[in-house]
Amino acid sequence: MQKVIMPRLGFTMTAGVIEKWHKKEGDKVEKGDVLFEVMSDKVSVEVQAVISGYLIKRIGREGSEIPVEEVIAYIGNKDEKLPVEGIKTRDKEVNIVEESKEEEKLVKVEKGSISGPEKRKKIKISPLARKTAKELGIDYELEPIKGTGPGGRISKDDILAYAKVKEKGVKKESVEKEKETQVEGETRMRSSTALRGMRKVIAERMSYSKKNIPHIVLNAKADVTALVELRKKIKDKVLSSYGVKITYTDFLLKICAAALSENLELNSSLQGEEYIIYEDINIGLAVSVEDGLMVPTFYNCDRLDIMEIAKKRVELVDKARESKLSLEEITNGTFTLTNLGMFNIRSFSAIINPPQATILAVGEIYSGPAVVGGEIRPGSFMELSLSCDHRIVDGALGARFLQEIVKLLENPAMMVMKKS
Repeated sequence: MQKVIMPRLGFTMTAGVIEKWHKKEGDKVEKGDVLFEVMSDKVSVEVQAVISGYLIKRIGREGSEIPVEEVIAYIGNKDEKLPVEGIKTRDKEVNIVEESKEEEKLVKVEKGSISGPEKRKKIKISPLARKTAKELGIDYELEPIKGTGPGGRISKDDILAYAKVKEKGVKKESVEKEKETQVEGETRMRSSTALRGMRKVIAERMSYSKKNIPHIVLNAKADVTALVELRKKIKDKVLSSYGVKITYTDFLLKICAAALSENLELNSSLQGEEYIIYEDINIGLAVSVEDGLMVPTFYNCDRLDIMEIAKKRVELVDKARESKLSLEEITNGTFTLTNLGMFNIRSFSAIINPPQATILAVGEIYSGPAVVGGEIRPGSFMELSLSCDHRIVDGALGARFLQEIVKLLENPAMMVMKKS
């Protein structure tokens, strides 16, 4: 008999949420079949069976958070039985020979305590919807939530939609009351919710980074007049030939990859007491999404030309905003680029994305006076901020890398149109 455990799917993963089971108890399972979907490190991942057999028992339920390496199911022969024993999960002890399947039952609620002649005989609700309702403080047994699933079953989306409508109604009704009852000097609270999902992962990773990684931040300014002119020159041709709009981020990705190939000490990581320098240059790009931030990976970015990078950027950014990135597409990064220039941010310092050693923050392109050949002329400039793990990246190493970035930004034509 084979135990199925919650896999560790990322460097900082400590637990995963089972979003959906694809197999029921008693189902035949072939090696490679998808057993369940788990949410971890901002993405939903399909977990496959590593052996063939029958799904004897499911311990983890849909919507439950399970620590990594904890047993969540058993696969064995068709008539194989489990020993009579208890298995402890984070929430409670589960008897593995118990035949009840709460996640597949309908929740039956008798409304004897409710005033009025009518009682709701039963409520159909998915386990994930039940969990969401609990987190949002919604009593699905009492409140008029319309289920859109099969047979009127309430789904997670139904709970979220009801919560939005309810919030609007409560706000409208309470505005005047709040004005009347508010004590002078009192601070009003708009909302209060527990961190969860992607926002919780981001909070944990950034807290880990600031607590455990001593940051050194280096700043520089580049005259990007030549880069602006180059983009103007080729953008229409690229759009007509390749169907993509080339951006400054595409140039920056290529330039960072080229600079890293000459400064591999920054393409590194400190894990425990092991100092690792990576051969592959896999650049992560910070992308703003509805619930927070995702960092898709451009594998072997130094081997891609600018057109390939532009097409890959469009693909990855679209997938990030549609929550369709795979685990492979957000892992194995060795360096991160974050660009807030589109928000008119002149400069900022970024927090290192562990376990990487460096992150480059880029601001807007702005106009200013430039001295060319002893004459003052209008120019375009960009400010850069490089955050480094000072345990393995000294100031001089970071400075040389940043110098290379500036040099390539100021002379982009010599390398952006060909592969490294």
